[in-house]
Amino acid sequence: MQKLDLIDLQRHLEEVISNAFEKPCWVRAEINHLAVRNGHCYMELVQKDEQTDRLLAKAQAVIWAGNYALLEPYFRTSTGMHLAVGLQVLLSVVPRMHPLYGLSLTVTNIDPSYTIGGVEAERKKTMDRLAKEGILDMNKELPFPVVPLQLAVISASTAAGYQDFKDHIEKAGYAFRTVLFPALMQGSDSPASIIEAMEKVLAGDRNFDLLLILRGGGAATDLHSYDNYDLAAHIAQFPIPVITGIGHHRDVHIADRVSYLALKTPTAVADFLNNHLADEEQKTIRVIRALEKAVQNRMDHEKQELEYVLKDIGGAVTWIVRRHTHELEMQEQRIMRNNPLTLLKKGYSLTLAGGKTLTDVKDVRKGDKITTLLYKGSMEATIDTIKKE
Repeated sequence: MQKLDLIDLQRHLEEVISNAFEKPCWVRAEINHLAVRNGHCYMELVQKDEQTDRLLAKAQAVIWAGNYALLEPYFRTSTGMHLAVGLQVLLSVVPRMHPLYGLSLTVTNIDPSYTIGGVEAERKKTMDRLAKEGILDMNKELPFPVVPLQLAVISASTAAGYQDFKDHIEKAGYAFRTVLFPALMQGSDSPASIIEAMEKVLAGDRNFDLLLILRGGGAATDLHSYDNYDLAAHIAQFPIPVITGIGHHRDVHIADRVSYLALKTPTAVADFLNNHLADEEQKTIRVIRALEKAVQNRMDHEKQELEYVLKDIGGAVTWIVRRHTHELEMQEQRIMRNNPLTLLKKGYSLTLAGGKTLTDVKDVRKGDKITTLLYKGSMEATIDTIKKE
């Protein structure tokens, strides 16, 4: 068996690799780590198993400063994204072996169309998974609060987009009460940070009407985390409506797709809420006015009814009074006709014996004293003769 010094082995590998790859070759990989130092871009490239996500291969790559100054703007212009961790890339590389630094891939070119296709393929894969699990539209199916005043906001506290949101929401003058739950809003760690903030929203003792996920402007690559499955699943299953305003103008990310409502910017979210409350305010004013009109119409109607009833009652009372007046007059006439004074006035007289009216001669005897009443005056007499006929 041949025995070699390490340097001899490395130089032998350097020669073999150099001869094997005289021209660049295209390599598909995922960017697992990226750092720019002194204008050079250093990357760790990996390949993972599509089913298990298990790491299959790993290599170091570099884009030297002169080439990086050309490739990065080209890639950004073509895709709307910076080169960043998590992207699938197709790179033209020259494998080189250095005795001291080991194997490295020198990047000479990049194919932006592959990354665009990879992003869309990953989005479709995530969307299909959410649909298969039956959670894709769960948040959209929640009832939207009529007057959403209690707002939980997930954003970076120093983000310009969050400040714009606060300025717009306060200018309208409505009684919004917002609570900020700070989180990382971009980068590979942002999905986990946002999820942690969402869990804090639920763990508190306040009942929020809405959850707002807000982020200001930035490169499209910074939005790559909003296609993350775990974040999308948490938004889809969140128990209150979620509104996203993550500062994009072209693409719709999966976080937007699963939220109750997706708006382009934090300012647009503030304007939507202000307009929503303004509409509800106008609806309330219209209801109040309609109620006032209905009450006034009812009062007018009842007044007319009352006047009509009073008029009827007045007529009925007048008729009753007249009827009873007539009956009283009839009774008076009867009384007057039967009044002894009326008879006396006509020339009749009334004879009393022992204080009682005398109607039969058998009730008196000869010698009894009797009193005769006339219309004017009376006279007394003693019975001298009694005739029974």
